[in-house]
Amino acid sequence: MSLTAALERQTGRLPAELTSFIGRKAELEQVRRLVDGHRLVTLTGPGGVGKSRLAVRIADLARDAFDDGVVFVGLSGLTEPSLLAQTICDAVGVADRGGESATACLADHLADLRLLLVLDTCEHLVDGCAMLAEALLRAAPGLRVLATSRQPLDVVGEYTFPVAPLDRPGSGRPDGEECDSVRLFAERAAATVQGWTLTGDDRDVVIRLCDRLDGIPLAIELAAVQLRTFSLDQMLGRLGTRLFQVRGRRTGLQRHQTLRATVDWSHELCSADERLLWARLSVFATDFDLDAAEQVCSGGGLAAEQIVEVLTGLLEKSIVQRADRGGRVRYRMLDTLREYGAERLAALGAGEEIRLPERCFDWYAGLLRRARLELSTAAQVRWLDWFGCERANIRALLGRVLPVADEETIREAMGALGRFWALNGILGESRHWMDRLLESRDTTGPGWSDFLTIAALTMTLQNNLDVSGELLERALAQARAEDDQDGVAAALAGQGVAALFAGDFDRSLQLLGTAGELYGETGYDDLFILLTEVFRGLAHLFKNDLPAAIAHAGQAVRTGEERGELWARSYGMLVCGLALWLAGDLDESMLRLREALRIKRDLDDGLGLTLGLEGVAGCLCSRGEFVRAAMLLGASDRMRETTQTAWFGPHHTVLRDIHIDQAVNALGQERYRAAFEEGQRLPPAHAIDDALGVAALDASASEPAGDAHPLTERELQVAALVAEGLSNRDIAERLTIAKRTADSHIEHILTKLGYSSRAQIAAWITAQDVPPP
Repeated sequence: MSLTAALERQTGRLPAELTSFIGRKAELEQVRRLVDGHRLVTLTGPGGVGKSRLAVRIADLARDAFDDGVVFVGLSGLTEPSLLAQTICDAVGVADRGGESATACLADHLADLRLLLVLDTCEHLVDGCAMLAEALLRAAPGLRVLATSRQPLDVVGEYTFPVAPLDRPGSGRPDGEECDSVRLFAERAAATVQGWTLTGDDRDVVIRLCDRLDGIPLAIELAAVQLRTFSLDQMLGRLGTRLFQVRGRRTGLQRHQTLRATVDWSHELCSADERLLWARLSVFATDFDLDAAEQVCSGGGLAAEQIVEVLTGLLEKSIVQRADRGGRVRYRMLDTLREYGAERLAALGAGEEIRLPERCFDWYAGLLRRARLELSTAAQVRWLDWFGCERANIRALLGRVLPVADEETIREAMGALGRFWALNGILGESRHWMDRLLESRDTTGPGWSDFLTIAALTMTLQNNLDVSGELLERALAQARAEDDQDGVAAALAGQGVAALFAGDFDRSLQLLGTAGELYGETGYDDLFILLTEVFRGLAHLFKNDLPAAIAHAGQAVRTGEERGELWARSYGMLVCGLALWLAGDLDESMLRLREALRIKRDLDDGLGLTLGLEGVAGCLCSRGEFVRAAMLLGASDRMRETTQTAWFGPHHTVLRDIHIDQAVNALGQERYRAAFEEGQRLPPAHAIDDALGVAALDASASEPAGDAHPLTERELQVAALVAEGLSNRDIAERLTIAKRTADSHIEHILTKLGYSSRAQIAAWITAQDVPPP
């Protein structure tokens, strides 16, 4: 998960709208008022009626009313109810705290926030969504929840808003104003057939067509793309006959039947190859790329080289949509169409609905096998990006294949996944699947040592040292029984990390040293080797043996540089930077810390960013820049809520306490608290730029243009008080003005100086040598 994105509400950001939003003005206004007046609003209705689009648009309109933003959580690809809370944690930007449930962490994080949480597609997890929503609403008075579901959540206080189809002809619109369903058809048809426009001759046919489609947006969009093949009259005739037949069989649930008939018709208009690929693509829980489609969905009458042509046909019929991510071309199906494809897959018989998920997992397992070998090389960034795209698909498959997959396949896949989860700080999900595998499979036989070690590392990072210790003993015994020296080294390294977390630094160094020697003898190439040197450096740091700390962490840096690896190398830089700070070499320490921070920013490594900000804050304290230091400590504290700084263990907090004590002693508790809270409010990207010295906190780099400053005498007074670390309320009291007047002064100062943060104001006013007010 991207940390800076998560903190800026980007992991849970509102999805981009790929097509224009048509109509629903009355519903937008009504539901917007409901969100203001009710803490839980659920948009209900059948699939394809437009619940998700409406929720996204409402959330965007309501964004400014929520101080802590809007978080969107799409649940359609989640098949594990027990991961619901963890999935929301990921979107909000909250990491689990060892031994504490994801629900408890989430409730604690949201308790003081004013935030709108959008839960999209709850119907398949309705019980879990209901219980979680109720728990969160009780814990967080400022929380509002906007849900979409085909059925209500049935929670006390829930306001259910049925989403109707788009209005149809004769719905009471003023003369000359087109109804929304006709407008939608016309726009989508124009996008489908170049030069097509709605004319007077066509209008009556389109009106009748939209009326027969009951104004259901998805049905209208599927019909509009058929203009490539049929005239409007042909479409009306063919679709009209099918709808009559469907409704003739059963009169209830008319709208559901209308959509079903439209999807059936779209299915019939596909070629045999397109129908087969539609069914097979339903194996992907979320978006996918062409390579995955070719490898997983080919065979049995559909050659791999045919996939691109057949997929293009499904794109042209709007069954599949483009869903690019990070410059990569990817594809997706809407939930309703994916569910239809899954029904068709099951109807194919011959156990296809069982065989295809297993084949899909085998494909991912092969990629995971390659990834593990390359995670300590220059290919690391590419693989981390890949995992970010495929994580949801792999997660959906794991629940189905974990008990039944081939032992070697699942063992190797879980070993690689454990490394990905650790590198991304996804400890809660990692622990969930590790526990599931330990409970469902016999892990006592040959070959399980690596999995047991990586599972133990997950538990160590959660500070669950008892369970971790038992697994590491098993891993070590198994590796020795198989004469697997790489496995022995990895298990010893795991025990060394556990000893570090327990505070036994001598034992940690002994175990890590033995592991390092074994790695040297075997020539094993794994991320564990680099981490072993990082943790050796850290153990020496905690023992105050600073030259040894710099030597071992520096070795990790040099080895990482030789391989083109970034993640572990930058942790080595952080340890070097901390040791140099303790040794009093502030300039060299700042260089190392900032270099590490740049890499962690580019990798979106939340754990590393938190540590880097704290390290830079320590250097600033030693330089006497206590306001800046306090602000960065506040920013890192906010990130700590998101990440829980596990990689350096609980004893790293001693260093943080040194920074805090220095800043408090210099500023006083009140000024420190004001600067700290200001740092908590800083956008993460600004805090990182500040720490890197990229203009934000550097007065010399952000000097406004012109010889004379543009501030009034009163604004100079306000700016000077900002530099003292006072809040707007404190400034108002000091100057005997209203708080909103102080707010206005701050906004004027920011505008005049061209700045975006109070930290910049503080740095600028200090450079002006303005006497205190």
